Amino acid sequence: MPIDFEIGGVYLPPITQALLLAIPIFMVLDWGLRRLGVLRRVWHEALFEGALYACVCATLILLMGA
Repeated sequence: MPIDFEIGGVYLPPITQALLLAIPIFMVLDWGLRRLGVLRRVWHEALFEGALYACVCATLILLMGA
């Protein structure tokens, strides 16, 4: 079971931890997809990036629960 972390007197629940951890992972994936030219073939780039971030967050949440 994930635990709450305290940073400067502020408790971070597991969902916030997953959302913050997903940012650098998403940025690396986004950079890689841009370098490969995948995002040029996507119909709506912002929608694709939002879905990618949601997938990364969901994966981290599932991994944290295991």
